[in-house]
Amino acid sequence: MTGENEVQELKRQLAAASEAARDAYRDTTRLIQLLALLGQPGGPDELMEDLLAVLSDVFFTDVVCMAQLAGDRLVVTGSCGLPEDDPGFTDGWTAGESALAALSGAAPVAVGGGVRGADAPGSVSRLGIRSAAWIPLSSEPYADTLLILFRTSDRPFAVADLRILSSVAGRLHLALQEREHNATIEQLAHFGHLLTRHLEAEPLLSAAADLLLRLTRADRSWVVTVEGTQAQLRAHRGLPAAQVQGWPRPAAAVDEPPGCGAGLAEVLRVAVTCEHGPTALLYAGRERPRPFARGTLEIMTIFGNHLGVALTNAELYRTLAERATRDPLTGLANRSALVSHLDRLLSAEDRSRVGVLFCDLDGFKAVNDLLGHEAGDELLLQVAERLRRGIRPEDLLARFGGDEFVIVLDRIKQLAEVAEIGGRVCADLNDLFTVSGERVHVSCSIGGVLGVRGGTTPSAMLRDADAAMYVAKGRGSGQVEVFDEDASHRSRDRLDLRSELLLARDRGQLHLAYQPIFALDSRAIVAFEALLRWTHPHHGNVPPDVFIPLAEESGAIVEIGQWVMEQACRQLAQWHRLPEGRGLGMSVNLSPVQLHQAHAAERTLGVIRAAGLHPADIWLEITEHSYLRHEVTEYASALGAAGVHLVLDDFGTAYSNLAYLKRLPIEILKIDKSFVSGVTGGHLDLSIVRAILAIADSLGLVAIAEGIETEEQRTALRALGCRLGQGYLLSRPLPAAQAGLLLRPQEQMPARARNAR
Repeated sequence: MTGENEVQELKRQLAAASEAARDAYRDTTRLIQLLALLGQPGGPDELMEDLLAVLSDVFFTDVVCMAQLAGDRLVVTGSCGLPEDDPGFTDGWTAGESALAALSGAAPVAVGGGVRGADAPGSVSRLGIRSAAWIPLSSEPYADTLLILFRTSDRPFAVADLRILSSVAGRLHLALQEREHNATIEQLAHFGHLLTRHLEAEPLLSAAADLLLRLTRADRSWVVTVEGTQAQLRAHRGLPAAQVQGWPRPAAAVDEPPGCGAGLAEVLRVAVTCEHGPTALLYAGRERPRPFARGTLEIMTIFGNHLGVALTNAELYRTLAERATRDPLTGLANRSALVSHLDRLLSAEDRSRVGVLFCDLDGFKAVNDLLGHEAGDELLLQVAERLRRGIRPEDLLARFGGDEFVIVLDRIKQLAEVAEIGGRVCADLNDLFTVSGERVHVSCSIGGVLGVRGGTTPSAMLRDADAAMYVAKGRGSGQVEVFDEDASHRSRDRLDLRSELLLARDRGQLHLAYQPIFALDSRAIVAFEALLRWTHPHHGNVPPDVFIPLAEESGAIVEIGQWVMEQACRQLAQWHRLPEGRGLGMSVNLSPVQLHQAHAAERTLGVIRAAGLHPADIWLEITEHSYLRHEVTEYASALGAAGVHLVLDDFGTAYSNLAYLKRLPIEILKIDKSFVSGVTGGHLDLSIVRAILAIADSLGLVAIAEGIETEEQRTALRALGCRLGQGYLLSRPLPAAQAGLLLRPQEQMPARARNAR
């Protein structure tokens, strides 16, 4: 018997050893399978999904899930065996005794022989669970995440099962942390790149709210900016309508009820600072009792740093864009922004029309020169403010350049509205301004046009409005002129003519005519006046009062004037080589534009001397209509000191400012033909001519009468004491060859002119 018992014992031990070997093999196989899965690449969500599925197969469970403790509830974060809409994912389950024991003791807990009460929560209770195990993911007491396995079979979880599950849970915890960290780093880098693509604050903050929601897996997210003492909700995702209202709010009460976080189980907040911009506050909130993952606040902080950089870039872009589209002095739209805005309006599908008012200040240059550039800038700022107050909210005010402003009028029905608004603008500016302690007055000349959407362009409208403004300015200060279709066509013709004038000299269309200036008693020629003529191949002879202003507007008058001076000096040098041409003078007209050019005196004297002439051979005519700035005085003084004779043209037709005669070395006055024509028929014109001759005589100046057309006029002028004159009675302007035939032996000039007084 003893021997038989020993055999049975050996068999029993052998069977136990075999069973243990099978269990060990099974456990090792399961552990290797699970560990191999943990080593595979993938994201944290993919890892959890795959691992829960394998655990379900390996341990023959009906339900296996991951759950996180939030207050007194367990919120399911992943599952194999639960439907996707199970309330455990949203509302969570009541935490049972076994779950709390596993978390508090940081050790696995298993229940067999039937699982009851809160240990079989929610929909699991309807499955008839017989055994379950709760495995904490961390060995630290009171950790918040559990791996839970439920079985409907009576087979309990063995100690070996719990040991394997604990090992897997610990490794799963580490793997999830690492993968979540790596995924978060990649996501942060990607989100940071997405943020930097936005160069404007509004789309940037909207994108930030969206990305923050995805990054933190929150239910709501919102972004608040704080400037000074005010906080403004700038973007949000998931906020109810009631919480979007009531902004802005005091910055100190931004988180006080009823704030955006009302009704949320948990809210995280991170402050974001950016250079040269407002402070931003990032919020992420969860409605359900589901806590944020560890490190979420740190992740939000890093995201906030990315947002801070993007906000700084957006502010820099805004500053650069503002500099590119805003006038730096007034802050108004500049020319580029004006054209873009006008182009958008003209491209819109709307039956109404678009108006443009081109405004040019009258008298600004006088204020700028008298009080200085700082005062001029101050005046422009005040003008801009008055204009801004006088326009409608839908209209655009732009500074076109210098003292020019443009107003774009949207939704205009007829041209009369443009004229009416232009009149109001003129009236608004027709008041005194206080600049640098001085009371000054400026007015505004305004040109207006009306454009049809889809039928015109910004450049065409601005061109026509500019031309209308010049017409208004020609009628006097503070005037408004609006162009209809016909006037716009005339404006385009005028501008076409201006463009052709730029090429006229190279095409040989410009030439000089010479009108002699006579001694009225002897009819001896004292000098010639060089007069510019333009013969156009299609328009014929273009009047000087048409093309000279065009040349001045375009700036071509500087080059043309230089050419006129060269041609006139060469012609005079040729006549001087004739016996009868010795001592002859040449009078040349100068435009105000030429007078204001730098180094004008040096260039003029250089041309005179290059022709072999003496400066005293040249008379330079400047018009009284010109506003004579300081540089003109220097120019005239330099030429006068060199010997050039200065002539004040059209004397009596403008301000007749005797200060000009005091400031400038004037030697000759020209009496305008408008007075000469009435010298025989009207007491007023006769008195004016007599007064001009008296002024000239008292100041030791020579007077020349222009536009003498009848013998009666010549006789009357001689009787008044006028000794020199020119006009059609004496000779029309002639080509150089014909003018030379008029020369006769005569006394020399300037002594000739002075003896003729």
